[in-house]
Amino acid sequence: MDVKRLNELLDGALAAAAAASEVLLHHLNDQNESLVIRAKRDGSLVSAVDIESHHTIRAVLDEYGIPIISEEGELPAFAERASWPLFWLVDPLDGTQSYLDNREGFAVNIALCDASGPLLGVVADPLANRVYAGASSAPPFVAPLNDLNQRSPIVSKPPQPPYRLVTSWNEALELEALLPAGFNPREFRMEAVSGALKFCLLATGEADVHARSASYMEWDCAAGDGILRSMGIIVRDRTTNEPLQYNTMRLRAGNLYASRL
Repeated sequence: MDVKRLNELLDGALAAAAAASEVLLHHLNDQNESLVIRAKRDGSLVSAVDIESHHTIRAVLDEYGIPIISEEGELPAFAERASWPLFWLVDPLDGTQSYLDNREGFAVNIALCDASGPLLGVVADPLANRVYAGASSAPPFVAPLNDLNQRSPIVSKPPQPPYRLVTSWNEALELEALLPAGFNPREFRMEAVSGALKFCLLATGEADVHARSASYMEWDCAAGDGILRSMGIIVRDRTTNEPLQYNTMRLRAGNLYASRL
């Protein structure tokens, strides 16, 4: 894909993330009863705001004629989507529980992928009025959600021990077991952070390693992976050491790690 087209799609993803962030902030202080909360088959929560955010994103991205895989959208059969040369991976509300608890940690995730993985990634942090983005055509940057043209390059802080490993709140493994081979656990401290913002902390240098033993859905990590790929960091499977694959049959990406060390 040429640079001009990819930059056009990056602008579209940013606009969609900003519009969805407005939806989330508008409903943030609503009473839970008005959000029509229900549990999915996997036990995760979904609310009317998740659905509204999905439709808001779709209204922006549909104009580009690229199919969308969204947590809250209808999923075509694998036999159909396996042949897609390009597709969006979208989580309209990453961290629904954080959102419902009115605390930081929720985000909007949008990635554009081809068979090789994410070509671009956008993670919006509505509470901080901030969006992180990166693409194979552009170095990673951060911008205010209310002024997307005010882009500042992401300049990572130099690594310095004690290193920070960020993981999920429900991580079952201890630090020693979770670290990739070759690292000294005594040089690390482990901290739980919500959602896709873990990838953003790695991009800015506020964290050094992100690792997780359990599985993610692909829309949970594709946007963060896209940002990290734009700066030369690959999110890998902890067992195979291979880059994550997307648009798989089960849409799951598990047992992952990414390191800037």
